[in-house]
Amino acid sequence: MMLGLLLACTQQTNAPTPGDTAPGDTALGQDSGDTQDAAPLSDALCINELMADNEAALIDAEGNTPDWIELHNPTAESVSLAGWRITDDTDEPNKHRLSEDLLIAPGAFLLLYADDAPDAGAAHLGFALSAAGGSVALFAPDNSGQVLSYGSITEDFAVARYDDCCTGIDCLVFDYRGTPGAANNPPEPVTEGVFPLGSDWRYLDTDVALEADWTRSDFDDSSWLTGAGPLGFGDHHQVTPVESGPDDARTPTFYFRKSFILPEGALVLNLDLMRDDGALVWLNGEEVLRSNLPEGDVGHETLASVAIGPPDEDTTARYSIETGLIAGPNVLAVEVHQATATSSDLTFDLGVSVERLKMR
Repeated sequence: MMLGLLLACTQQTNAPTPGDTAPGDTALGQDSGDTQDAAPLSDALCINELMADNEAALIDAEGNTPDWIELHNPTAESVSLAGWRITDDTDEPNKHRLSEDLLIAPGAFLLLYADDAPDAGAAHLGFALSAAGGSVALFAPDNSGQVLSYGSITEDFAVARYDDCCTGIDCLVFDYRGTPGAANNPPEPVTEGVFPLGSDWRYLDTDVALEADWTRSDFDDSSWLTGAGPLGFGDHHQVTPVESGPDDARTPTFYFRKSFILPEGALVLNLDLMRDDGALVWLNGEEVLRSNLPEGDVGHETLASVAIGPPDEDTTARYSIETGLIAGPNVLAVEVHQATATSSDLTFDLGVSVERLKMR
C-alpha cells in the first residue's frame, strides 16, 4: 500500500527527537545533536527522489537492485559533496559522510545507492531504506539540512519531487519506476516557428547547371537574386516572379537557398513545402527530402515524375526531418524541377518550424 505524503517546510533549533518529523519536507539546523540556531534550508542541493523497495526499476552493473536516493543540483554552479552528510535517522545526522570525490555539475543529478555497502564505492551508503516508511536527511557543510519523510511504499514506486527540487503543498508524488538519474519533470517537446512561408530566399533562374557544392552551407550565393515566397511563374499566387525560359523550352530546374538558426535541443525539423512540380531539399549539403522526383542521381535536366495541377500546386505538405540537425547556423538548399519542357507554371515556397525540448 502507498500512503499519502504531506509536504511541509519548517525549521528547528535543536536536534529532532523520535516521532517529531511528520511526513513531508523539513528544514533542519543541527550538528551532532548540538543545540544551535537553525540554518535556512540549503538551496544548493535537494533530495529529489528516492526508492525504498527497488525490485526491478533499477539494475546496476553487477545485476543488483539496490534502493536509491537521487540528489539534484538546481543551481548554475557545481557542488562538491565534501562535508555533506546523509542519513536515514535524524537522531544520527553524521551516519554517512559523503565523499569529497563526489561532485554534482550544474543542473545535474547524482544517484546514491542505499545498499548498506559503503566499501563498494563513493556512491554507496552505509544504510538501507525501509519500504515500511522512514526518513532521509541531507545536511550541508553549513549545517542546513533537509528531511524527506515517507510512508509505506509499494515495490518499484519512487517518492519524487515534481517539479525537480520543488517545495510546497502537493510537491511530492509517487512515480512508478521513477526516473533515477534524470529529471522528474522531463523536458517536453514544443513546436516553435523558425521562419514562415512567404520568407525571403536567394534564387537562381538562369538555366545554368550548378556544381554539387551549391548545396553546402559555405557556398557563396551573394550574387543570386532575392525574393519572397511563393516564387515562380504562371499563376496568381506567386509573389516573386522568376524567369521561366521559352514557352517550348522551359528552364528545367530552379535553385533556392536560405540560411537560418536552429535552436538548441531541436528534435525534429518540420518543412512545410509548396512545390510545382518536383523538389529536392538539402540541409547543409545533405539530401533530406525528395518529392515527386525519380530515384537515383538528379541533375539539372532531370524532370519531375508527374505534372502537378490545382489544387496541389499551391498547397503545402509537411515533412519531418530528424537527422542532421545542428544547433546554430544552417542552410537549406532546394532545387525545383519542371515535369515537362512546355510547363505553364512553377511554384516554390517553404516554411520551417522545429520541435525541441523545453523544460516545463
